[in-house]
Amino acid sequence: MSGTAVRVSEERVVRSQAAPATGPRHAGAQASLIPVSVIALTAAIGVLVVAAAYTAGRTGHIGSGWADRAYWAGQALIVVPVAVRLLGRRPLTASDTVVLVVLVTVAEYLVKICYSPAAFTFADELEHWRSTLNLLQTGKLFTVNYLLPVSPRYPGLEEVTAALSSVTGLSIFVTGLIVAGIAHLLFVSVLFLLFREVSGSHRIGGVAVLYYASNPLFTSFDSMFVYQTLALAFFALTLLTAWRLSSRETDGHRAGWLVLGGLTILATVITHHVTSYVLVATLALICLVALATGQRLMAGWTAVLAAGSALAVAAWLFLAAPQTWSYLLPYAQGTLHGLWALLGGGHASPAAATVGPLGNQALSAAAVLAMSALLPVGWWCVWRRWRGHPWTIAMAIASAGWYVIVVVRLTVPDGSELAGRASTFIFVPAAYMAALAVAQLTGTAVRWRARTAAAAMLVTVLLLMFDGLVNGWPPYWERLPGAHQVAGSERSVGPEEIATARWALAVLGPGNRFATDVGSYPVLGSYGDQNPIRDVAYLYTSPRYRPADSAQVAAQQIKYLWVDRRLSWSLPAIGQYFPDDPRAGKYHHPLPAADLSKYARMSSIPRIYDSGDIAIYTLSGGQS
Repeated sequence: MSGTAVRVSEERVVRSQAAPATGPRHAGAQASLIPVSVIALTAAIGVLVVAAAYTAGRTGHIGSGWADRAYWAGQALIVVPVAVRLLGRRPLTASDTVVLVVLVTVAEYLVKICYSPAAFTFADELEHWRSTLNLLQTGKLFTVNYLLPVSPRYPGLEEVTAALSSVTGLSIFVTGLIVAGIAHLLFVSVLFLLFREVSGSHRIGGVAVLYYASNPLFTSFDSMFVYQTLALAFFALTLLTAWRLSSRETDGHRAGWLVLGGLTILATVITHHVTSYVLVATLALICLVALATGQRLMAGWTAVLAAGSALAVAAWLFLAAPQTWSYLLPYAQGTLHGLWALLGGGHASPAAATVGPLGNQALSAAAVLAMSALLPVGWWCVWRRWRGHPWTIAMAIASAGWYVIVVVRLTVPDGSELAGRASTFIFVPAAYMAALAVAQLTGTAVRWRARTAAAAMLVTVLLLMFDGLVNGWPPYWERLPGAHQVAGSERSVGPEEIATARWALAVLGPGNRFATDVGSYPVLGSYGDQNPIRDVAYLYTSPRYRPADSAQVAAQQIKYLWVDRRLSWSLPAIGQYFPDDPRAGKYHHPLPAADLSKYARMSSIPRIYDSGDIAIYTLSGGQS
């Protein structure tokens, strides 16, 4: 069956499910029509309300209940009207669906900017800010980045941002926001287009994007100034190219699409490692399914793109970025070890981390159950209606990865982080399966059952979206920006830390090996352009500086020590004080002040800087 015939057949099925009759006798059963213009105004108000909540946090009202309630009220104004309109039973035009998809994407991106409107504070953004600044200052690629050594080897994001900054004269922060925002919107827009093309229904495409937006990293990591954000846009464009090349409607235009595909493949490969690997796997899966279903045209073109992607990945990996192996290997080993322990009947030992409030955990469990229940319904729809469609079958197969990331999250060390990063990709097929399930459950119901089914699906999608906000990033302890927090990620990045890091760069020069805590780690490596060392807990957790400590300092070639006295004020928000902390998750009291102040009493270790809270000492040659 040709691609055109498949889409026509699917469109008839989808219309019968997702767009029930709307005559007068059904008027009472339908949700009231909310004009898209009103939804846009409501979303704008929601962004302002969230911004006001953030401002309240910065001005010392972070502990007040009204600021937190204002945040959730603002998010409700953004999310709920869009969900009601997309899941309602009223007819929805294609243009309205596009507006709704763009609206929720842009509104949540503006919320992300409002969190830190003056400078980058997210650790991952600081890493790429450093790489971009290095590129602008030196005019050379592959300049060392001590904070994220693999980053310069994938310079796509930095090249685009540096070029825009050079042309416009804008700061890296402003141009970074522009590049990340456009890339994020482009990715979501192309994702919607693919969902619509594959399903034949713009409403299913919109609902699928809504489910994708429940990805816990959608409002944070997926739209940050990081290399994956830009790579995702190229990734989606390559998939769109594969779809268009496989369609008979593209006859006469394939050369242009093939050129576009080649460019987006190369752009993906030089921008982000993991995204390029997922691209190869995705194209290979579609090719294999197309072969199995007899779709030779589709199999041929996806094979060409898959082979080209694999060749580009291998060439870049071996010629330009061999460091990628050592960077990704620990993550791969940790994941395999945890899964192997689980399959062997043992118990993996997940890394200790702070446990969220009970309500957050309950919401997370409910969201996992909801998505886990929707996926089989989506698979059943595929079996009944789309057994001959390679793309839909491929997404059904790939969506099974949802259950894998749930297992990883529960059993693997650092499983929450790994599962969160993987959800960016797994949520693409999972969201599409969930949207098919919604179409099936609401489209086949009649009369009062239709109202009940529509209400149930609305509750489900809102449950998932708010779970993504509650249990995504920023975490609950820094949902609102505020005063300095010990080991508090973004709330550990403040004026005092930045000023100290800049002093270190100006006076000590770049690239010095530093011991520091986990909160100051990204600031020192970005603004300070220093080389912070991860395994340094021993320097902060004993009342004496022993000869063994001095020997280990010499072995690690640590030259300077950063001591933040506030580590003795409170427990660490993320459960650990140091990047590699052997007592992570086991602290019941803050670090003793005597353990941090011992260096001030040692004449052999000179103090070269003191801001009041932060002191810097010279360790080279120091003895107890």
